[in-house]
Amino acid sequence: MNTRTIKFSFIACLLFLLVAGTGVASAYSISAHADEKQLEIIKEIYGQEMTEGEYWATVYPEEYAKLKENLSPEEFEDFSNMEKYWGDDHPELPYGANVWDEKGPVSLTSFTDEEKSRFGLEDLKTDKSGYVIQGLDNPEYLLGKLSSVLKSKGGLELYAYDLQNLGSSIRYRGSGKVIGGTVSTTLSLTVGLYGDGSLVDSVSNSWTGVGESTKSLIDTFNYPQTGTLYQSKVTGSSSNPSYSGFTWSPGRLWPF
Repeated sequence: MNTRTIKFSFIACLLFLLVAGTGVASAYSISAHADEKQLEIIKEIYGQEMTEGEYWATVYPEEYAKLKENLSPEEFEDFSNMEKYWGDDHPELPYGANVWDEKGPVSLTSFTDEEKSRFGLEDLKTDKSGYVIQGLDNPEYLLGKLSSVLKSKGGLELYAYDLQNLGSSIRYRGSGKVIGGTVSTTLSLTVGLYGDGSLVDSVSNSWTGVGESTKSLIDTFNYPQTGTLYQSKVTGSSSNPSYSGFTWSPGRLWPF
């Protein structure tokens, strides 16, 4: 008997089981960057009650059609029926929150000393509200530790990165993670760049079969105006489990 053949067959079978178990084969994502016309549409419909399907069909019809082509009927229906979340329902939190559960924003001051010690969060610093992390040199590291604390509870983790000066343009970035997500989980993220409070750029992405992986959106705004205060807003929503939330980056006066 050929032992090499047996070994190869075993490894191939194991790899297949690993891929199937993580849901990689069924994962799909699509990104859309708003042009000037689409930005105007977003401003016109902003705040209206609608589903993700209605939003994408109105703003990004071509990308929405691709979603329908590439998702199963069940996945497409699940995504289309998700409520479009604008992130304006917590005026008491001007910068939003980094962690959200089924009840809403989660205060980062609610963690016990035992939890902070066990998960290495002794140096966790927040803004005055207690909902937004501050002073991160390595946000991915601390966000990973937060995920460990919330593992048994579940939730949506959002982060708006500091704006970057690329010389004549601004790079803005946001990330999201569904804690407790599975191969049936869908995550929708939008990162909007605001100048003096007005939307000037926006990018959106939808992921199916996202599991618990962290997803990021990065884009560049090429027309910053001197003396304008820029700030990015990350909004996210998920299904299976269902969460929604928002957070803001610190504001920066151009040039910075």
